[in-house]
Amino acid sequence: MLYNGILDLSRQASPPPRSAWFAQRLRDQIAEGLFLSEGRLREVRAQLVQELSNYRVQAGAGTAVLGMSGGVDSALTAALFKDAGWQVVGFTLPIHQQPEETERGIEACRAFGIRHQHLDLSSEYDALVAAMGAVDPDLSVSDHGPARTRRGNLRARLRMMTLYDQAHRLGGIVASTDNFSELGAGFWTLHSDVGDVVPLQGLTKSWEVPWLARELGVPEKIWRANPTDRLGVGSGDEAQIAATYLEWDIMLFALHKALSQDPGLRLAQLAQVLRVEGDARAQAVLCTVLGRLGTTWHKRVNLIRLNPSLSGRFGSLDQIDERLFRPEVLRQNRAEVGFSVETEAAAAALCRRLGDRRMRLVTAESCTGGLLAASLAKMPGSSETLEGSFVTYRASLKTAALGVSRATIAERTVYDPEVARQMACGALEAAPEAHVALAITGVAGPGPDQGKPPGYVCIAACLRGQSPVAREFSFAGDPPKVLSATLTAALSMGLAAIKAADDAG
Repeated sequence: MLYNGILDLSRQASPPPRSAWFAQRLRDQIAEGLFLSEGRLREVRAQLVQELSNYRVQAGAGTAVLGMSGGVDSALTAALFKDAGWQVVGFTLPIHQQPEETERGIEACRAFGIRHQHLDLSSEYDALVAAMGAVDPDLSVSDHGPARTRRGNLRARLRMMTLYDQAHRLGGIVASTDNFSELGAGFWTLHSDVGDVVPLQGLTKSWEVPWLARELGVPEKIWRANPTDRLGVGSGDEAQIAATYLEWDIMLFALHKALSQDPGLRLAQLAQVLRVEGDARAQAVLCTVLGRLGTTWHKRVNLIRLNPSLSGRFGSLDQIDERLFRPEVLRQNRAEVGFSVETEAAAAALCRRLGDRRMRLVTAESCTGGLLAASLAKMPGSSETLEGSFVTYRASLKTAALGVSRATIAERTVYDPEVARQMACGALEAAPEAHVALAITGVAGPGPDQGKPPGYVCIAACLRGQSPVAREFSFAGDPPKVLSATLTAALSMGLAAIKAADDAG
């Protein structure tokens, strides 16, 4: 049974009594496929090995160096690279480290038949701390948390500096060993732990990493070992975050689901939405997860780029790299369809209201070109609430498909509240199974059109059997900002129209 297997490999098979909230959420998340089955994990293993092999060939890099800390992550990473045909060189780089940890790193190298190098960096670390102590004497003597963290960062950066030097010497790359759970918890040091290729970063520490390690033959005492950063910061990862990795992963999945269903959620609402009231353990873990995410978010967006007016330059450079130089295995060949948080929150709220009323919506769009329907289609439950969309960009199709009056267009242009009303009514006429229509026509910009300024938009909402309501808007900004504001306004009008109908009885 997957449930029991997860408890076993995450070292939770015989803990103190488990929280009822976590027990139920784990069962729910298993059913949702968030914790991968053993069959799916075998597919993930094969895919990772194939992609590592493809990268080795396409990038012309055959050697991978990595630090063998004695933990499960480095052992699993080494095994995957070895399976993919890389020449793997494992470095044990102790800095005042427990001898058994170093020995586990050496044992992992032996288990997979990879080349081992040993460099004790303790004296170099001591010299570095002493040198920094000339600026800040507390660094070398204080036992407070900030000083311990800084010393841990120095250890991590000294090790990574060594690995990159050796990778350069050997003409190879540095393999990164961090996983998904550590990525969220912030158990990594900027500009040190992150190497060149990171096969484990999508895998959970609680279940997927130890399962794959066992599957690939990592010695059991390694994948059973208590997780620790080996930086002298604390007694172990789970002690530092005041939660087990299994609790961390369950809570993170729960947070993501809640925000997917309602992107407008705020921190103060999460405890109620997640229903952790009455479960002291779940409440405590929610606080620690939010606390660590809140203090480590900057790591996950590094580098932080400012001056958004110049952000297009990054995209152009990315496109050059993508099209001309990146190995094929790294090419995305696709662009994500993204919406603002405000738009996603409004779309989620409208979808929920439509679902509660068992109503379906149809859109009639001009300047938004189908984005309104796309924002709804992205939401959970959209298959029951979105009937479809008419994209009538030109006046001729507004007339042919939606029955908008040619005379009205000739008199008022296509950018007029009456045109929006007729578009909404025409969409309901053409979609007999829909109950609500939203229509948009306007000038996204960057320049004016037919005498109307950029940012001028007309939106209409119509419930079947009622008269359409249209509003005029003037949105500021470039075309993307105008379109984003238009989508949010249209979704809000749809929600308001249904609420008004409910209030009227």
